[in-house]
Amino acid sequence: MIHIFSIRFLLILSISLFLMGVGRAEQPPITPPELRLKATEYVPVADDTALRWPTHIAFGPEGQEIVTDLKNNRFVFRDRPDAPLQVSPLEVRGPHSVAYNPTDKLYYANDTENQRIIAFADLGEKTIVAETKEIAGIPLARPHDIVVDPETNWIYAINPNCGHVFRFSAIGENESALKVPVQGYARSITFANGKLYAIGSAKGRVVEIVDWDAGEFKIYDSHDPSGRGGAAGSWTRTGLVLNDAEFFDGWWYATSYFTKAYAGGHDHDEHKLIRFKTLDDLTTGNWSDISNLVPSGMTPYYLTVNGGKLYLAIFNHESPGNGDGILQIESH
Repeated sequence: MIHIFSIRFLLILSISLFLMGVGRAEQPPITPPELRLKATEYVPVADDTALRWPTHIAFGPEGQEIVTDLKNNRFVFRDRPDAPLQVSPLEVRGPHSVAYNPTDKLYYANDTENQRIIAFADLGEKTIVAETKEIAGIPLARPHDIVVDPETNWIYAINPNCGHVFRFSAIGENESALKVPVQGYARSITFANGKLYAIGSAKGRVVEIVDWDAGEFKIYDSHDPSGRGGAAGSWTRTGLVLNDAEFFDGWWYATSYFTKAYAGGHDHDEHKLIRFKTLDDLTTGNWSDISNLVPSGMTPYYLTVNGGKLYLAIFNHESPGNGDGILQIESH
């Protein structure tokens, strides 16, 4: 009798444990604390300042904010986050980014479709202080990203099609150029931990510029099961197509030019925004897909770190102006 009771008890206990296990398996996984991120709309679409393909947000003196509004051929700006946006009267065509240099108190911008880089002192005026269509004897060809080294105030820019990265202290001064092995189209450059990187889009490659004068590099190729590349695409079709990469709060963040038009019928949202600890993790595919922070169908472009926060420009490739804006990403 005791033996039968014991068997019955063990049977009931086993069934209960099994059902408890099934119940647990059906629950959604718990997100690790370090992945609990949220994205909020920072610069929304509004009135006559509605954005169409914003590619970048920059920060000027005393809290000033500048958005590069590519399809509207303009910059919009505000002197503080709660102020209304103003439209700059500067005449540009298809600009991609702008940077403020505190050394000479000038803004430097890629006037991409006019094949030039311009410098100006006031976003509220039309006056261009200086401009150039070549640096170190090399013609500018749709120049994209432009950044200022926060330690040395060297200014850097990039030609996307040939991999030339330019360095200068002001337009026409102390110019040099470096051919970087980005292997294909490259949209951006970035500073992280005192080092300069060129971000190769088509190859999904990050190139660390170890020594500018000696032309020494360290290459990090992203994990890519597709074996293919392109200037735009989707994870399954092309692997990563890096727009930008930034180091923020102990993590690298990277965006890819994934969009329905270039996805070839594949998922165009998967892996379009990722996060990883080291560049070696990029090469092994040891990253977290945080694309859920960006609305479906929106393409994430340039990242900007400022004031302990991370900002991301997003746009609707197929329908410019439909959801375009700037996101602020933070832990919660």
